[in-house]
Amino acid sequence: MGKRSTSTEKRLRWFDDGAPMLRLVANRLGIGDWLPIHEEYYACPCCLMAYNRAAVFAGVLTEEHVPAAVVGGRGLLLTCKNCNSNAGRDFDAHAGTRLQADDFARGKVTDRTLPATSYVDGIPLRGTVRMTRDGIQMFGVPKQNDPKTMAAHFAALDAYAQSGITPNHSFTVHTRYDEKRARYSWIRSAYLAAFAALGWSYIFQDVMEPYREQLKQPDTQLVPTYIGNDRSASSSLRRILLVTEPDDLRCVAVNLGTHTIFLPGIPPWRPQTCDELVQAFSRYRGDDERLNGEISGKEVSWPRWPTYLLDRPPAPNHPEHPMNSDRCFPR
Repeated sequence: MGKRSTSTEKRLRWFDDGAPMLRLVANRLGIGDWLPIHEEYYACPCCLMAYNRAAVFAGVLTEEHVPAAVVGGRGLLLTCKNCNSNAGRDFDAHAGTRLQADDFARGKVTDRTLPATSYVDGIPLRGTVRMTRDGIQMFGVPKQNDPKTMAAHFAALDAYAQSGITPNHSFTVHTRYDEKRARYSWIRSAYLAAFAALGWSYIFQDVMEPYREQLKQPDTQLVPTYIGNDRSASSSLRRILLVTEPDDLRCVAVNLGTHTIFLPGIPPWRPQTCDELVQAFSRYRGDDERLNGEISGKEVSWPRWPTYLLDRPPAPNHPEHPMNSDRCFPR
């Protein structure tokens, strides 16, 4: 038998860490008989379908990137192959295309090319465009253009070059994505980041069920798509904040670059539903999707692997429980 791959070893560690926590929380909630007793099981946090350890070797439990790999995320936890693949198609592809368009609009230098049409005196040239350190580079694609139109485009451009006059030039970048699905990709990533940090106790709350249902029904809006945006934030920002102030905005705020996703809070607070959260934020939200005011609370260390902070014994009212420990929640 050959050596296990690094990827398999990593997924096995995630399984071996998560499965005992799942059983611990299931017993605590009185649903321990949900899991067979003869071996350990891990549930996909998106669909809650439980799998045994063999599913890791079979490739049924897969490495999940948070945020999505297409927007620069890294592997963080396990989800089932079906949920992972469906999200890539239904949500993450849209988030990736949206990010490419945003990066180009902000003048960010990347190695990505986007489909575009360049116009000189209204004469079109279809091709690709990309942002470089020297500015915008446009490349025509002959197969996409009528030869006579392409010749007229370059002739007009040459005429401007000879005259020294600034050309009457414009271009249009063609990107196709669904804004709502792009937002759900970020919401899904926030849900998974919160799960990795806080654990099964967090996602087993009734208020989290609509988020899982949304992932199953991409064509139906079940969860509001409000996401806070801070264009000045670093794209590498990763943070989870347990918001305690103001009181009516108690929630879990997940920062993923310029995006801030607001999820229901944690016990023992009464977690607000997703609809209640949006209503609360409407009182603080500005026209630019930024908050008018400050939020504060306890920051959770961003997980490099699943930490299941709320799942760990002793009970939440014990002074050594992570909820009451500044070692786990630095101020």
